[in-house]
This record gives sequence, structure tokens and C-alpha cells, in this order.
Amino acid sequence: MFADPVARPRMERNEKGRLRIGAVSVDIRIESPAEMLVHLDRVLAQFEDFCIVTQSVRSGFPVEVTVRDSTGTILK
Repeated sequence: MFADPVARPRMERNEKGRLRIGAVSVDIRIESPAEMLVHLDRVLAQFEDFCIVTQSVRSGFPVEVTVRDSTGTILK
């Protein structure tokens, strides 16, 4: 149902000039067109609450998530 997600870190320098991960952008691709997925709106509204990794790292830095269907249409 999902292709491999892609996570891209955004590097920033802290107050001491040391490199740190300032944020992460995650791109998730669903292998079906959006119109074929039942309850898609409900799933998109809830899925981040259940993601262990997102909720764990979000307390340390922002995580930006993009969800696309198989046609490349951005769903969230």
C-alpha cells in the first residue's frame, strides 16, 4: 500500500556553530490513487498520532510530512 517513505533532514547550526538536524521532511507515497481509498480523510487526520517515530522525534525538532497518492497528488 505504501512505497518506501523518504526522509530528508534539514541541517542547521546551533548557537555554538555546530551542525544539528533542525527539522525533517518526510514524503510518503501511497501506491493507489486517492479516489480509490475508503476513509482516506479520516486516516489522514489520525495517522500521525499513531506514528511512534514521528511523535518521538517531534518533541526534539519539527517533522514535516507530505502524503502523495500514486499520481503524485499531495493529499496532506
